[in-house]
Amino acid sequence: MKYKTLNLKENQPTVELALALLEIEIEMSRREGIVALKVIHGYGSHGVGGEIKRALSRWLVIAKRRGFIREYVKGEQWTASEVAEKIKRQCPEVMGDNELYFANAGITVILI
Repeated sequence: MKYKTLNLKENQPTVELALALLEIEIEMSRREGIVALKVIHGYGSHGVGGEIKRALSRWLVIAKRRGFIREYVKGEQWTASEVAEKIKRQCPEVMGDNELYFANAGITVILI
């Protein structure tokens, strides 16, 4: 399997711990041959973005710029994103994940 899920909401970690867990998971996934990682981060109790989602958004920009990840697409952009099409080509397994097709603001998919 080349597609994996990481639930950052589970156990309600701090932002710092959530980002540390993400970095560790990306490194482990890379060694396992995982191509795409779905990150469940939530979107905040009022739908405007929780702390982990906001921090993750900033982190993703930096991680991509530094070459730590190749691409990413937020769940709410999945159906209308060229990056999502790229991820689908490189990891067809994502197409079987129905959660991606509901503009889910609580998830992000990372191309490792």
